[in-house]
Parts: sequence; structure tokens; C-alpha cells
Amino acid sequence: MSPAFSQELKQEVLALLKADPHGRYADPLTWLKVAILGGLTAVCYFGLVFAASTFPTRMVLVLALAVSTLFLGLNVMHEAAHGNLSRHPMVNRGLAFIFDLFGISSDLYAIKHVHFHHHYTNLHEFDGDINEAPLIRMSLEQERWEIHRYQALYTPVLYSLITLTWPIFDLMRLLQPRVGQKPFTPPHPGVRVRILLFKGVHYALALGLPASRFGWPETLFLFTLFHVVLGVILALIFQVAHVHEAGLLQPGSARKDWHLHQMLTSADFSTANPWTNLTFGGLNFQTIHHLFPNVSHRHFPAIQKIVIRLSEKHGVPYNRFDSFGEAIRAHFNLLQRLGRS
Repeated sequence: MSPAFSQELKQEVLALLKADPHGRYADPLTWLKVAILGGLTAVCYFGLVFAASTFPTRMVLVLALAVSTLFLGLNVMHEAAHGNLSRHPMVNRGLAFIFDLFGISSDLYAIKHVHFHHHYTNLHEFDGDINEAPLIRMSLEQERWEIHRYQALYTPVLYSLITLTWPIFDLMRLLQPRVGQKPFTPPHPGVRVRILLFKGVHYALALGLPASRFGWPETLFLFTLFHVVLGVILALIFQVAHVHEAGLLQPGSARKDWHLHQMLTSADFSTANPWTNLTFGGLNFQTIHHLFPNVSHRHFPAIQKIVIRLSEKHGVPYNRFDSFGEAIRAHFNLLQRLGRS
């Protein structure tokens, strides 16, 4: 495959970014969305803990909090981790610390997601998104167990536990610094202390303070409900864009040309839906995000037009699903096939 695709793609996207007064970063409308989502999440939390006087009201608010946290994570925390919001690194770093308030270390997330997942997408040995859940077979290189025959049925349950168990996996990475089968340089001792302190802050806000207001049984139920709703939707958004038939790599595959590899292993979905574009923080443009991980998601619709034209010109595959539902079906069809053969 001709390297002309990569060269032309980089040139045209660079020209697009140079023509924009804000470059690759967020524009005022994006910052408005950041403020709205941050404010909405704060209102839901304080309303849940301090204002709601009945259990049904707290149920509604915890569901609203899960949804607002989801959108905050996709549009703000994820973008900040990639350094895509502000020209000033400290601003991005500060916004990335929102991760820590929800129990997810922003330092370890940068290692697992920004470095490993983006550099080694779908490569079994290195990509923690496909090799750290042995009960789910997402790669041809992973050994097949008999229980995998039923993985299309039980995977949603495991997905619902992702954010609930994430702090535990963070602590495991502090003890054994590795992503999948690949070790990484351990964080500085000062960073380790900060990670542990933020874990304490997280559980104080998520469990201690609510329990002091309306007791432990209800707090534990609402805490679990929050994570189940958040976890299953978040997992589906990320996983359906990579674990699909076209993105399945053969055993022993090595990363080819950077742009070609991202085109082969990623997929976009529901990109014509303005609501999805507004709320998913560009992660329905997963291929575009992987091609240009350091570009604000507000540019993705324009970049997609370039990708479509050049992929047709150079014969490069571009994986797309018309809707989120279609992408979910393709994901579980592959899980079913990998579980049986």
C-alpha cells in the first residue's frame, strides 16, 4: 500500500489546523461544553448528597450523575489526558485530575491509554484494552477457554464492573508496573503518594460523605448503581470501535505504517448523528481520533471528509458503522465467534 496516503493525509490535516485560529485545541464553544458538563456533574452530586430527601429522588440523581460523568469523561477528562483542550499543559493536567476524583489515576491512565493503547492498538502483547480481561477473548492470540463459549452473554456484566474495579487495577499497577505483558517505568515515589491520596479523597466523596447523610446500605446500593450504568456504556463506546471483525489482527502481527494500522484496527460509528457527535467527545470518530490523537475532537467531522476522500483515492480501508447499535452488534458477533473457534 502506497505511503502516499499517510503523506497526503498529514499535509491536508496540518493545513486544516493552521487555518484555524485555535489550532488543534478547543475553541470557545468546546470550552462552553466543558463548563456545562462540569457544572451539571457538580449539581447532580451536591443535589444527591445534600438536597435530595427521598430515596426515589436520590435514585434519579445518581442516574443523572452517571450520565453526566460519562459525558464529562468523554469530553473533558479524556481530551485533557491527550492535551487537546488548552495550549497550556498545566490546564490540561489540572482538568485530567478530575479522573482522580472518580478513583481513576490520571497518571496511570496516561500510561495505559495514551501510550500503550494508542501506540499498540489491538496488538495483544501491549494493548491493555484487549489483553487484561482473561475471561473475555478479544484476540486470536489469546488462549481460548471453554467458558469463552458464553462470553457474548456474560461480557456486559464484566463491562459493568470496569469503573467500579478500576481503582483496584491502579493499585495493582503500582505494585507490579505493567500493562498486559509489557512492563513500564514505575511512577516516582511522590506520584505514588499522590495517587494513594487521591484514592482516599475519591472514597471519602463517593462513600464516606453520602453514608454520613443517608446511611451505608443506601450509599453502597447507589454507588454500585452509578458504576454499573457508567461502566457498561463507557466500555461499549471504547470496545465496539476496536473489537470488530475488520480490526481483528492475525497472530504475530506487527504494527505497519502508523496511519494504516490505525485505519485497520479502528472503526467509526454514528458519525452522522449530531447528538452522538455532541455528547461522545469525538469517540464515535474513533478512527479519526487514533489517526490524530493530539487534535481536539471538534475537528473530527472535517478530518473525516479528508480521510474518506483519500482512503477512496488510495484504496485504504475505512471501517464505519452507521449507528451505535450496529457497532454493538458487530462487537458481540465477533465475541461470539472468538468464543467458539
